[in-house]
Amino acid sequence: MKKPLSMVFTLSGLFLLTGCPSDGGSGGVNITLGGTAPPVVYTANGGSNTISGFTIGTGGVLTPTLTPSFPTGGSTSEWVAVSPNGQFLYVSNQGSSNISSFTINSATGVLAVTSPATISAGGGSSPRGITVTPNGQLVYVANSATNTVAGFSIGAGGALSATAQGTIGTSGTLARGIAVTPNGQFLYVANSGSNTVSGFTIGAAGALTATSTPTFPTGAGSSPEGIAISPNGSFLYVANSGTNEVAAFTIGAGGLLTATSTPTFSTGVLGANPQRITISPNGSFLYVTNKGFNEVAGFTIGAAGLLTAMSPPTITTGLGSAPIGITVNPTGQFVYVANSGTNEVAAFTVGGAGLLSVPSPAVYSTGANVSTGIASPGRP
Repeated sequence: MKKPLSMVFTLSGLFLLTGCPSDGGSGGVNITLGGTAPPVVYTANGGSNTISGFTIGTGGVLTPTLTPSFPTGGSTSEWVAVSPNGQFLYVSNQGSSNISSFTINSATGVLAVTSPATISAGGGSSPRGITVTPNGQLVYVANSATNTVAGFSIGAGGALSATAQGTIGTSGTLARGIAVTPNGQFLYVANSGSNTVSGFTIGAAGALTATSTPTFPTGAGSSPEGIAISPNGSFLYVANSGTNEVAAFTIGAGGLLTATSTPTFSTGVLGANPQRITISPNGSFLYVTNKGFNEVAGFTIGAAGLLTAMSPPTITTGLGSAPIGITVNPTGQFVYVANSGTNEVAAFTVGGAGLLSVPSPAVYSTGANVSTGIASPGRP
């Protein structure tokens, strides 16, 4: 039986590659945000090919930016990333196979297109997941139709230019989520069609080289979607939409992945359809959206990266909400979810020990936009 939206979610007991710490995913290197961007969160709206912008106020309350939405200049805009310094925003446009670029006004959060405003991700590439490297110098996008990763350098004013390498094959099919380790050395892609994660090292000028083992299985029929890396860079997690699980890996020497001693953790029964993952900045908690059940599942991250389901294990995002994107703001105080079924952002406050509570108001309209992706600075 589902709980009402006013319930409280108790969480009981994305970077330096070190080995497996004893305190879960905490520790290691944390990103220090530069610039003077206000606390902001943005949604990618695939139904209207727009970005909706909000500033974060006291208690996590969202206020639409002075201009509430911004056209992407592309089509089927479903994934979004914000640079760690909060100065630039990038969105992948699946239908038009390009990337849109914006600058973020440091006082208001209002977006302005760069020049040029878009750049091709490759003909017929159908880009999905997108990420900005921790040093703010590179953007990578996972191309689902061509099974490649495209790399871009961030230039003056945030405009993108293709790296000299351009693209590299994933050795998998139907690329989805993408993530870079906090030290900027390794990149990973979830391949929904081949049930694998691809691994790469990041070299000079952003060139990618496949890890010595190029792909790592996520399980038969798993259809991995979202992907996230713990703040200490030791663990990688994947949302397996086909098997209603989170797959967990340790990141070892050379970027090689090894399944944790318990390799998968249930997000719910058949039909949960987990989509995307976020991890708290302190590395203690993991949250994943269950699109099929209109909820967020929560876990604590323990020793050796193992997950423990919360009690209760889920919290509702609202009837018919079909949540997809999820982010934790950089201070770790608030969780925000993109509800594709109700065109809203659902908000949660993170309390002691990871406790999630529903603030008032609990949801914020993005318009008739089919919100799918969501991001805050350095927190895709």
